[in-house]
Amino acid sequence: MTLFQLLAGVTLLITPSLSAPAEAAVEVPNWWTTPSFSCPLWKGTVPNGYQDLVGSKCYNNVTKTYTGGRTTARLYQIPGAWQRNARYSEIVNGAGDAIKKGLSSFGSLVSSPLAINIGIAWGGLGEIVKVDDDNSGQKTPCYVLINFPPDWNDVPLQVIQKDIIGRMYQCVEQFHRPTVTTWTDGNKWWRRGIARYFDGLSYPAKPGEFLTEGLYPEEYHYGIPLYQNSDAASLFFHFADQLGTWSLTDVHNWMKTHPNKANYDDERASLSIDTKITPFLWHRFILASIDGTIRYPTGLKITNTQGGVPSRTQSGTVDLAVGGSYSRSVSISSFKGGINVFTVKQGQTLKVTVETELGVEWSIRKLGTTAWNSGSRTRTVDLVVGSGQGTVKYQIAISSTKEGGGYPAKVGMKRSA
Repeated sequence: MTLFQLLAGVTLLITPSLSAPAEAAVEVPNWWTTPSFSCPLWKGTVPNGYQDLVGSKCYNNVTKTYTGGRTTARLYQIPGAWQRNARYSEIVNGAGDAIKKGLSSFGSLVSSPLAINIGIAWGGLGEIVKVDDDNSGQKTPCYVLINFPPDWNDVPLQVIQKDIIGRMYQCVEQFHRPTVTTWTDGNKWWRRGIARYFDGLSYPAKPGEFLTEGLYPEEYHYGIPLYQNSDAASLFFHFADQLGTWSLTDVHNWMKTHPNKANYDDERASLSIDTKITPFLWHRFILASIDGTIRYPTGLKITNTQGGVPSRTQSGTVDLAVGGSYSRSVSISSFKGGINVFTVKQGQTLKVTVETELGVEWSIRKLGTTAWNSGSRTRTVDLVVGSGQGTVKYQIAISSTKEGGGYPAKVGMKRSA
């Protein structure tokens, strides 16, 4: 479940639009009689929830300006007595902190000057502003709205701050890719995942701190496919940045060059041949997800609140005479990891091989230990179970970057002693 789903029926906190007219002249009305639709003034049809605000004025007399790299962000506030409301002050101050953190992460990543105008809109009903991606090729300025007063006052400030950063990065993304405007089944997960990666850099969240389901990278689903879960996608980018030799800039550059696809099938095929997401990198990600070793740059562990990669224990015990062989076919799904557990009898020395196709990687270790044996997919691994150890269980973790519904692998064991 994503944050967008969690807040469905309540509100979406912030939504950017890249289309807007020149700023209106400053005009301060009686704030208690005229609905305030703070700058920036939305272009075209008033977004859902704001139909009652048609004709409202645009106020740009109260602003704060923040600069980072080639990006300038301005925060437009509602004038008048709302500023004396404690929740309003909390949100304004918190938004300012989020803007500064966001700019420090990606303000320098744009290739030329970008303006992000962030306005606070008052009086929205139901779901707040939907995404208006029809920017007609306009790259700057980009417009973001924050709703006030929020009907969800129990939502912690940091949830709002994380969402602000995610929406700001959406402005950066669309600045570089102005023609990639529509959210599709093929692109929405990795696009949202990268935005959540950036908000996680600024605000590492503790598991369960906000909602019991977990938020952002803390929410974890089996399989961790980049093409159908934004939380899992952000987890991958945190791993690539932390342990996969990528950097923050590499994540951003991947966003700029990854092909835009319209549906799941096309995206799966695209990811399967992505030269940056190699089978080796993906397999290391699977292992880190199994072990729960992925962390934020601060060192805070990103906990898999929804469990780990599913494990399957193969039936029976491998009990072979010397020279005897044993094989077991296992299956994996595209872009998903799987753990298979084999029980080996004491006193045996086994040579283990795994028959796989290109794009499929595997690792093995004794259950209860931390070190994986990884390497060439065609390698042979010797398992030695000494006398007196009893039966020993071994884990074999398998992953695939191949496109399709699933791929088999055959685990072979031959007793040599």
